[in-house]
Amino acid sequence: MATQEERRTATRTAIINAAQKLFGAPGFDETKIDDIAAKAGVAKGAIYHHFKNKNEIFEAVFEQVSAEIVENMIRDVEPGGDTLETLMHSMKRFFDLCTPAQVSRILLLDGPVVLGHADWQRLDARHFGGLVTLALKEAMDAGAIRRQPLEPLSRVLLGGIQAAAIDCAAQKDFEEAAKSYLNVFKGILHALR
Repeated sequence: MATQEERRTATRTAIINAAQKLFGAPGFDETKIDDIAAKAGVAKGAIYHHFKNKNEIFEAVFEQVSAEIVENMIRDVEPGGDTLETLMHSMKRFFDLCTPAQVSRILLLDGPVVLGHADWQRLDARHFGGLVTLALKEAMDAGAIRRQPLEPLSRVLLGGIQAAAIDCAAQKDFEEAAKSYLNVFKGILHALR
């Protein structure tokens, strides 16, 4: 028999998973709390027991989607490779993982609007910013790029990646738009040598 804590966790997980599907399509604005409750198979009151409002549910979904992407990116990195090539591969992987319409809608289209740009950047930086900073530090330590202030460089690169990803999500062909940006990032990274 499940404990109360296990039931609470299962309900919260069901709510987040149902909301993720709905926020991915048709999107945040078109999704109602009633829709989430129905898809999760829970009473509307159960949702309000776990979340104050739809925005709070969205933030939990955003965190879950971001964490899944980071896990996939980390799992895909081959240790011991050329640091700049690894960084480029990770950027490409990030854009690949953001290509599905449901993911780009949550992370890149609705994320900045629903969370507010400042909170969106903060949450995004918490997940992806650490990876960018770590990769740049490793590249500097390996002598692949010249030493320079790490935090400002990381913020500039992450800001560029964020802006590029948002633009790609707004285009008809995310993958095609990403190719152009990835070529630009490759040039920027090689200029840091």
